[in-house]
Amino acid sequence: MKQSGKVFTNISFYLLMGVSCTAIAQEGRGFFSVDAGYKTGDFEESTRTHLYSITSSLGYTTPRYDISITVPYLFVSTDDDGASHMYDWDMETDFGDVVLRGGSTLIAESSNGFSLDASIALKLPTADEKKGFGTGETDLGGFTSVNQRFGNVKISLLGGYIDTGETPDNAYRDVILYGIGASTHVKHIDLYASFESRRALIPGDENPRELNAGFFWAWNRNFAIRGNTFTGMNDGGPDFGLALGLIFWR
Repeated sequence: MKQSGKVFTNISFYLLMGVSCTAIAQEGRGFFSVDAGYKTGDFEESTRTHLYSITSSLGYTTPRYDISITVPYLFVSTDDDGASHMYDWDMETDFGDVVLRGGSTLIAESSNGFSLDASIALKLPTADEKKGFGTGETDLGGFTSVNQRFGNVKISLLGGYIDTGETPDNAYRDVILYGIGASTHVKHIDLYASFESRRALIPGDENPRELNAGFFWAWNRNFAIRGNTFTGMNDGGPDFGLALGLIFWR
């Protein structure tokens, strides 16, 4: 199995670039979401890893802030000696790391189109590091998004820092994240795309760089669909990934 935490524990820009639930909240509302995802890559190793996930989130959102708890369940298989096990159900399964998140609009969008958002996230070491599903340590991350709207298009400069825990066997590096994204609104659908990069968790590995694209479709006041896909631009991260999810408000 993969080096602990190398594949599964990076708190990426989905914390910022996933179109916020606050977009639909006109008052304080609770929400529940479930997402199904898949990603694959060799991560500079001799074997290829396939990760399937079912992720559930529970939270509360207002027009200015949101809080949530996210619990993933993971299914992992590897290709050994050229033999593909992508569809082999004899795979490792377990819960991943639970993430607690809080986000806020620090500066609401002004008449000239400028706004500022920020969030913090706490990753709890609930995943089994012996299976390679996590580091077994607590991580704390802070993230910001500086936004400027031009007509119906919003450009966002993204940045973040994750203070990673260290283990007796591995001196993980703190992760610096940065990127740029663009989003637009077409009828009831929000579309976004981004480029992002982060410093590799393990010293000596290549820094992952990825291109992302996704959508958020508010079907009605109580139900929405979201999806995203990405492709890796180097060997430091996954080669490809996608996810599709449902959001329910109360």
